[in-house]
Amino acid sequence: MSDHRSRVADPNERLDQVMALYLEKDRNGDSCHEIKRAYSAIHDCERIQREVERLVVEFPNNERILMANAVLQLEAGKRDKAQLSLDQLLSMPGAHPEAAILRSQLAVQEGNTARARKLLQQQIVLRPDYAELRETLAAVYYLEGKYAQARNALSAAGRLGASGWRIAYHEGLIREATQDWEGACQMYISATDQRPDFVQAMSRLVGLTEHQECRRVADRR
Repeated sequence: MSDHRSRVADPNERLDQVMALYLEKDRNGDSCHEIKRAYSAIHDCERIQREVERLVVEFPNNERILMANAVLQLEAGKRDKAQLSLDQLLSMPGAHPEAAILRSQLAVQEGNTARARKLLQQQIVLRPDYAELRETLAAVYYLEGKYAQARNALSAAGRLGASGWRIAYHEGLIREATQDWEGACQMYISATDQRPDFVQAMSRLVGLTEHQECRRVADRR
């Protein structure tokens, strides 16, 4: 990598090269313990992560580098470092929807749904066309038991082009939470019709067959 640094000045190009090494794990089917790639060397995950950290030091205001660092740190189980990169990115001017979504998920895992909701709402103001922000906000409202707000957020996400199978699944969760068994099963069936390999929706549907209302929906198909 030292040879690569001396020859390539552009930070985005350097990041692309490093991430290409990292993503090789998916093509090889391994878990990134060792990656054989350029320069006839073996690059393990920690070395690649250190290289991204070096890029953060060199280019502290590069949005792509900060986001990549957050993802790699999170995958390595270093939540504090991941949060630091995400917070740094979110403090910068402009919209950062992907960072807000990931940071809100971390906040939810910590039980801080208010923090998650605030982050998402702030980004929606900046990027009102970003459907996944609305989907994630719907999930936060759902966890807070605010089902009407969750439905409104889902509806907005659908109008913005969010995948129908995801919208149906989330709507099914809301209906299940309100004990609308028939409606929940209809939504899960809709989700699996649109995406037959959607295991989560199928599992929820199977779990609800104990309710007569759900069985009636299945019998009508």
